[in-house]
Amino acid sequence: MKLLLGPVLYAKERTHADTWGFCVQLFLDTVDVSRPPPLRLSILDSAGAELFSTQDAMPAADFSALPEDTRGVVWRWEVVLSRRDTHQRVRYRFESPDAPGRALAFESPANPRDAITVDVSDVVVPAKGALPRLAFFSCNGASDTRAWNALSEPFALWEEMRRQHEDPSEAGFQLLVGGGDQLYADSLWETVASLARFRKQSKRAKLTLPLEEGFADQMLAAYVRLYRERWGGEHGIAPMLARVPGLFTWDDHDIFDGWGSHEDLQETPWFRAVYGAAAITYEAFQLGGLKADAREQRLPGDAPVPRHYLHTASFSTPDCDLDVVMLDLRSGRTSHTRANKKVEHGVMSDAQWRALDAWRCAHRERPECARKARHVLVVSSVPLVHLRFGPGMERLAGAIHLRDDMLDQWESLVHRGERSRLIMDLFTLAKESCCAVTVVSGDVHVGARAILRSVNPDHLRDERGEAIIDQVTSSAIVHPPPSALEFAGMLAMGRDGAEDLPGFLRTEMLPVGAGTYLRERNWLSLRVETSRLDPPRPKLWIRWEAEHSSLTTQVVVEPPSPPRAREDAPVRLPVGA
Repeated sequence: MKLLLGPVLYAKERTHADTWGFCVQLFLDTVDVSRPPPLRLSILDSAGAELFSTQDAMPAADFSALPEDTRGVVWRWEVVLSRRDTHQRVRYRFESPDAPGRALAFESPANPRDAITVDVSDVVVPAKGALPRLAFFSCNGASDTRAWNALSEPFALWEEMRRQHEDPSEAGFQLLVGGGDQLYADSLWETVASLARFRKQSKRAKLTLPLEEGFADQMLAAYVRLYRERWGGEHGIAPMLARVPGLFTWDDHDIFDGWGSHEDLQETPWFRAVYGAAAITYEAFQLGGLKADAREQRLPGDAPVPRHYLHTASFSTPDCDLDVVMLDLRSGRTSHTRANKKVEHGVMSDAQWRALDAWRCAHRERPECARKARHVLVVSSVPLVHLRFGPGMERLAGAIHLRDDMLDQWESLVHRGERSRLIMDLFTLAKESCCAVTVVSGDVHVGARAILRSVNPDHLRDERGEAIIDQVTSSAIVHPPPSALEFAGMLAMGRDGAEDLPGFLRTEMLPVGAGTYLRERNWLSLRVETSRLDPPRPKLWIRWEAEHSSLTTQVVVEPPSPPRAREDAPVRLPVGA
């Protein structure tokens, strides 16, 4: 049995305060989804005692129809562990049911004589009543050969994250959050021969060129191979994928550069086939399994639109809740030409807006609303607040083939109305759910910090006079930062000062370390600390981990005080009373 990719851990949508759960997935060269592999997953404590075991494997994705060199089935095992009073480090391995107690040897796909054992240590189970500690990253790759060649140590920050995770004096990480561009699939435009030929056509020819027979299958196989290449091995992202349950949203490079900003080309069968292959493999390898419903939704009277991938996860303790909302800024990003010839641009589909509204309503109606501290992390692959460019610069970008880069930003003129709608909704969420909302983003290849303010009476909780949402941007963990000259040019052409928006809103960039931007590779460490206040108000602490600088800057987000206490709640005495 060959191990094609894995193991990869995935976070469960909701975890009980006294238990911790996740999924383990392996991509194996099996070809029958009705016959689970004869494997036993065993979870062991630090002393070697078994805490949990299961042989119940479920198919997560069936790729058995692909070419022989990459066909197989992705299998999933579900794990539930009891928490203890302190965090614990556990290990897991796959065994043969006939020979328990010893890790099974898989065949290597590169060389059948080589053996691969899955025996992974340093999976951290949080303490009973504790919220998970998170590591956030984005831009796990480089868009071209020149960018790769600029990296003397491409995986230095992954190695630093692993070092921190495995430090026995710390609690490690329990959630790995990917903010987009986990894959970098742009190389497929050169390595897939039919796609490379299509790329050389004129735009007029691309709009009418018939799709080559078998092209969609070629692209699916190409994306599967790319995940095996980029997510496999012993370096880079793979060790953390095997140790920390993940939550991921995607961005353009998980499809290809600028997806959503290529306008009419995106309706061609060629682009739709590329998108379909990217979406299937995104579901299989980043969301942890293919969805059961159809690849596309069709609304009455409308052209087909891709379904969205908004997903959420909730973690709860007696004193505080933490919700993670993963926005999907790519599936619905497109433009439409109306009958009056006007072009309308959108970032999130109508279906995703409805889903987000439904989630906000459900979050507001939970019984814990206004009874304990609550934090909501909103992951937006592209920053809501960043360097912005005027209409003249956007026109110039079109002339030098950078228009898709301009349209990719929330700050683009064509997206500003939808951006204001999202900002208003987040302030409404904070008010109605009595929670602190923090936006986490990536994409821009520099670290940054911003603050959003509202003096809109509908957003205010008390007499303080303004509501605040913090935004932290971390980018990139692998992709090199812009050179000093490149970034100086961007700053000269853009603006990053305070900006007033409709609805009594105001945005402002704040410094990270010595400057407004962190022009070096980075990732984020996030934790919610317990509080001795009565009632407790656990704070969210966010810190940039940079490649070269030792930063003291941290963002500290304090949740609002619950406006009312439960009538049946026990009386809390101050500590030391």
